[in-house]
Amino acid sequence: MKSRKSVLKGTALLFLVLSAGLTFNSCGKKEAEASDSLAPELEITDGNPEELLQTPQRWHVTNKRLFVLFGYDFNAPEVYEPLLESLKERYGLDADGGLILPYVYPNDFKHGTRGFSNDFFNVLQDPAYDFCGILLIGAPEHTHIAMARNQDAWENLPYPVIALFPQDDILGLEATCDIVVDKGFTAGLNGDNIEDETEALVFSEAPEIIIDAIDYILELEGPLEKNTQIQNHILQMFKGKKIHHYTDPESGLQAINHFVLN
Repeated sequence: MKSRKSVLKGTALLFLVLSAGLTFNSCGKKEAEASDSLAPELEITDGNPEELLQTPQRWHVTNKRLFVLFGYDFNAPEVYEPLLESLKERYGLDADGGLILPYVYPNDFKHGTRGFSNDFFNVLQDPAYDFCGILLIGAPEHTHIAMARNQDAWENLPYPVIALFPQDDILGLEATCDIVVDKGFTAGLNGDNIEDETEALVFSEAPEIIIDAIDYILELEGPLEKNTQIQNHILQMFKGKKIHHYTDPESGLQAINHFVLN
């Protein structure tokens, strides 16, 4: 039979064990609660989260560059800035590691004929750039000189050159560009019924035409094949649009790589 003293000792020992357990659990809960209360919260400080989710970046960083020249009719800020913003969203700009390397004539070139053609050629020959194509929009006078020098610098030009709505020498551009698309006038197949094209039509359709041209350059992934009919390329580039060959008004001859959008 246990003595009273032994029972009391056992009871005291049990009480101490239970008290220690309760204290440990209580501390554990408090530490867990404190840990939960200090958990970091994700915060977005740059921009509106809803806008970031609604407008994901459409382009990826690339080492390739597509040279885009904004010339006559497209060199005013109110014209080229909206176009440039559209290209930025779709392809990215060179400054951000994107595809498009834009230049505006004459702001981004030296003043004077020699300054422009020389500067243009120097940019095209800059080893820092790996070009996948050249798109001339409203090419100013003497653009074809830079294009000819660039051709001579390569044994075989490794990318396509497309001129949209040019105002440079026609024969010069036809000789130095793969495809020329005109907007200054429309002509019938026989060279008759030449009419001035309205500026409103040019500017309303220009963004779509520019995007189509860039997308086709990217689709080619290299120089335009000369052994195929150029007409096939223009029809694929501007699907659904009415296109006909440019006809020289003086000679009545049709250019092989020069077209007019109706």
